[in-house]
Amino acid sequence: MKRVFAFISVILCVILLIPSASAYGTLPDVNEQPRHIVCDELSDMAQAYYVGDHQYNALSSLTGALDLTTGYTAMQDNELFTALHDLMADAHQYHSTYSGYNAGSLAYFWASTDAVNSGSTYTMFYSDVPADTEGIKLNREHIWPKSRASFGTKKGSGGADLHHLRPAESSLNSAKSDHLFGNINGVYTVGVKEGSVNGEVCYWVNKGEDLFECKDNVKGDVARILLYVYCRWEQPNLYTDIPADQLPANDSDSTNNGIKVIESLDTLLEWCEEDPVDTWEMRRNDLIESIQGNRNVFIDYPEFAFQLFGREVPPMLTPSGRYMPLSGDADSDWEITALDVTVIQRRLALMASKPFKTMSADVDQDDSITILDATYICRYLAREPQPCAIGEEIKLK
Repeated sequence: MKRVFAFISVILCVILLIPSASAYGTLPDVNEQPRHIVCDELSDMAQAYYVGDHQYNALSSLTGALDLTTGYTAMQDNELFTALHDLMADAHQYHSTYSGYNAGSLAYFWASTDAVNSGSTYTMFYSDVPADTEGIKLNREHIWPKSRASFGTKKGSGGADLHHLRPAESSLNSAKSDHLFGNINGVYTVGVKEGSVNGEVCYWVNKGEDLFECKDNVKGDVARILLYVYCRWEQPNLYTDIPADQLPANDSDSTNNGIKVIESLDTLLEWCEEDPVDTWEMRRNDLIESIQGNRNVFIDYPEFAFQLFGREVPPMLTPSGRYMPLSGDADSDWEITALDVTVIQRRLALMASKPFKTMSADVDQDDSITILDATYICRYLAREPQPCAIGEEIKLK
């Protein structure tokens, strides 16, 4: 009888150690969201993720960095860093394989997580070009360069993490190499080379300065991925070079040279602020949670990026971590232009006098969108043809 019980116990232990069927290969839903539409609310999955000691109010009350001299010192005695690391590491239950296209691999899951508008293929990072575009070749891109990381491509490491690894077009990825991220346009006039994919300019390189710059509407994605790797995988060489004795131990297939991955902390936070989270990015976070079990907290609560380093949270960030749309910004592109008037008029034609659910275009704040709102925007544009600044309210005369 004891042998029977022992045998059953072994079987139960094995069953408990086996990942779920979905983890092994059943794809979650395909990402149905478009790119570059500002996300103004948390998803249901995101709201359910932050519980107990990890509720938003508890996390946001924690102390951030006490010493910003280096990325390493910023980790020390940083209550928020520790809490966010533990949340993302403890919830991380499944790990993809780096190579191939079989069930359980990065490329296999990208068909779900990195699709756009429920498309049949995934989109390439940096360029937004579909993977099935003629002439496009795939690279598995470490956004945090492998040569500057203490992980390689092993399963169970940061080098095979869906939050971090992205599909990228091979020529762009080669140009990016292991250059650090930084601002090139308007800063340097010598040594700058621009590059395009599928006919669209989408990156710039300055080899002499060891810099790579992507297009503006991808910079926030980059910043939030770097923050994830810094915190989840405890890689200290984020915005400063770090000596070898302060780096984590290397995996068997990696050698971290300790060189920083972005030119400065200011650039990192600037990119995070100026390219806000979009609905596709939020949905991707949901889908990866359904595979791996963990989320990138900097997508859900971008203000943690500022609190982590003891910086003032920008006014455009609400206390709950969502962006405040301009009062007349109907298309959520962070500018007020004639297009907003067109959007409002089209909505009015479709819904007659019914109130619109999202009140981002409710200029007069009467809880419904009417032709009067469009009139107010037209009057504003007539007085001031330039786009309204982020966070600025329309002032009527």
